[in-house]
Amino acid sequence: MTFTEFVKQVRTGLGMSQHRFAKEIKINYSTLNKWEKERIVPSRLARNSFFEYCKGIYVPTEVYKESELP
Repeated sequence: MTFTEFVKQVRTGLGMSQHRFAKEIKINYSTLNKWEKERIVPSRLARNSFFEYCKGIYVPTEVYKESELP
């Protein structure tokens, strides 16, 4: 599973819009939108923010592999 697929799966699984989810993980909406459309590669800091959020709500992150980022 790619990072893009994982982010979208988590967001849709929580039933959140891109706007709401971006606020939850403390990034801009446009950044999240670009992640999901694979227009940009997230920075390590942004990925860490996302993974910390996942841990906080008990979403397992083992399905994602760091090596899948370009």
